Amino acid sequence: MNIYISEIFNSIQGEGPYAGVRQVFVRFAGCQLHCEYCDTPQTRDTAEYTGCRIERTPGRGDFYYINNPPGRDGLAGIIRDLWSPSTRHVSLTGGEPLIHADFIKTLDPGYPLYLETNAGLPQQARKLKDIIAIASCDIKLPEHNSTDNYSELLKNELETISILNQTSHTFVKVVVLPETTKHSISLAVDGIASIDKNIPLILQPVTSDRVPSAGLLFELMDFAGEKLKDVRAIPQTHRMMNLL
Repeated sequence: MNIYISEIFNSIQGEGPYAGVRQVFVRFAGCQLHCEYCDTPQTRDTAEYTGCRIERTPGRGDFYYINNPPGRDGLAGIIRDLWSPSTRHVSLTGGEPLIHADFIKTLDPGYPLYLETNAGLPQQARKLKDIIAIASCDIKLPEHNSTDNYSELLKNELETISILNQTSHTFVKVVVLPETTKHSISLAVDGIASIDKNIPLILQPVTSDRVPSAGLLFELMDFAGEKLKDVRAIPQTHRMMNLL
């Protein structure tokens, strides 16, 4: 089992409805997609990750390195060392953590697991549905240029959301670009509504020089709000605080 972890650190969750919550982040390397706005493009390729960097002191960026893979017991020990009184979850992020579902299934860190996933691997998600407390599922849009087969990706994403929503507190995040339209999010909105109208939808303005206008966000929120009961616009708040 080849496991590649790029880094482990304690920080503040910056996205979605849990923004502001302290978490230990375990960032897996490897991703099957190539989104144009990706903020961790270096984690797509696992070839570079013979070593995993680990923060010694939360917030200081004082990292040391260990060889990959760290092993189940070693990883659990690192998480315990980074835990603090205000920390609430272990965030499994990436890259794409579902690529490593078989390894994650063996973990027992003793803390709630928070999964951050592009949701494109439903069979892998099915392996983890009983151990994930919170699932943050991305839905990609055509303008994200994530894949050569968008319809297949969207089908898989909706299947993953349906699987995780059975056992986890699940919400969906969609990154909004200036060129995003009601038409481009319509299939995603309809798909979420067909699963559960109560699933929160987070519209996240892209973090770049090309920020969508307030008018566009309001328009998209109202459009989605016609079919979903909880629609919010939340930016990447950790970027505002200059955090990992």
